[in-house]
Amino acid sequence: MLTIPVVTMVLLVLNLEYAAAQVGDGKVSVSLQKRVESDLDKGAWVLLNSKEEWKAAETAIIICDMWDRHWCIEATNRVAEMAPRLDAVVKIARDKGMLIVHAPSSTMKFYENHPGRKLAQKHKDKNVAKKISEVFLESESAAKWPFEISNGGCTPSPGDARENEEVWTRQISTIGISEGDSISDSGIEIGSLFVRKGIKNVILTGVHTNMCVIGRSFGLRNMKRLGMNVVLMRDMTDTMYDPASEPRVSHFTGNSLMSEYIEKYVCPTMVSSDLTLKKQFRFGDDKRPVVAFIMAEGEYRADQRLPEFAHELLLKKNVNCEFAVGEPVMEGAHNIENLQILEDADLAVVFARRRALEPEKMAALKQYVESGKPVLGIRTASHAFDPKGIAPGETSLAGWPEFDKEVLGGNYQGHHGHVGQGTVVVPVPGMEKSMLLKGVNPKGFTSPNWLYKNRPLRSENAQVLLLGTISGQPAEPVFWVNKNKYGKAVYTSLGHWGDWEIESFKNIMFNSVDYLLNRLDQE
Repeated sequence: MLTIPVVTMVLLVLNLEYAAAQVGDGKVSVSLQKRVESDLDKGAWVLLNSKEEWKAAETAIIICDMWDRHWCIEATNRVAEMAPRLDAVVKIARDKGMLIVHAPSSTMKFYENHPGRKLAQKHKDKNVAKKISEVFLESESAAKWPFEISNGGCTPSPGDARENEEVWTRQISTIGISEGDSISDSGIEIGSLFVRKGIKNVILTGVHTNMCVIGRSFGLRNMKRLGMNVVLMRDMTDTMYDPASEPRVSHFTGNSLMSEYIEKYVCPTMVSSDLTLKKQFRFGDDKRPVVAFIMAEGEYRADQRLPEFAHELLLKKNVNCEFAVGEPVMEGAHNIENLQILEDADLAVVFARRRALEPEKMAALKQYVESGKPVLGIRTASHAFDPKGIAPGETSLAGWPEFDKEVLGGNYQGHHGHVGQGTVVVPVPGMEKSMLLKGVNPKGFTSPNWLYKNRPLRSENAQVLLLGTISGQPAEPVFWVNKNKYGKAVYTSLGHWGDWEIESFKNIMFNSVDYLLNRLDQE
């Protein structure tokens, strides 16, 4: 087992490239995020990640309604901000051999003599025409739309035209159109072109996700109806959402909520990092702190409970939640996708178990910690990167067994046996009024967890706030703050799926996020 030394400049460069997933000529590897209904809890959803390798010649990118002007000035400005990055994505995709489809609706007159327009008009497949529809997918039949739409989804501005007035004339010129590209706003034309060219994978980009991207004749729903492996590139899109409308969150949280909806009811999402080798795009006005959830364990339903917690953070705390996901199996899986989210994260939440990583990925994690940014560790985070001999003989993988000691300040030594009565959790005497225990029952609560052994903690700078006890055993620390040599960390050995139903536990989780983001004065 290889253990990473101090991060070198070479590894720092690799850190910018590891998410990159280019796989030789004519192929690309993509990391797809989706949400599926839980087999364990009715009405619950599990967040999953899968890595797929596609043939570029069988893949197309559709650029939806990136007009030169929108009736809403805010939407126009965001299109202009996103367009240069989208153009860079398109250039890379085109060079790899992907088909590029420019779909600025209602502007086909402008392109009537363009070769790309004629390419799209060559053939109309009758079978494609039969499948195009304007109705919702069956999978959306019981879905609740994530927000209300008022003022056409636009915050009123002096520069606006009349609502829904067609002021656009063409696609924004920042996005180049090259030989071999297609131009169409017709699902029948685009679908027929895909059949003719053998396209199987379709990436939707552009605006707006809750309107045109999902609903156009060439949008997500209809590409799915056509049997395409369709994906939304979630950082290369925007929504029409006015923060004055329910649920009254920021515009950019509206974007996040819409991506959640897509992942549940329509199709997976991806980010541009898979093509550009760079961190994903964010709008300049999106000032929300980024919380990076690193989850890779299968015993405590982290893949369900952390996304649920993240959803509440979106609505209540105005943060941006991103996920790096590993297989939820307990042994033998050592890949965690999307760790590039650490590059601009303000907080890392770790709920993983015994994972070894490729050296460049472990370097990215170490770089994050060594930069002084905070960590929130949950339950198995104490042995998150201690593979303990279960790595499949791959010496190329890297572990970090001392993550518990160096970052969290803990001393994990296993756990007591499962006990039917659970673990009684109480505040440390004198700590009841700590801001980190705001909303926690001063008399304590009972957790369904089996108690972890952590005595004595290995950090002189750790402050224990909660103790856990079971019959016949000494009390163990179960929630503490540690000031390590790099920065701040909070750890709890709680985190059983049943804990998330306990108000006191949920409150320490919310308080921990606030504290680590410097939104809570603990003193």
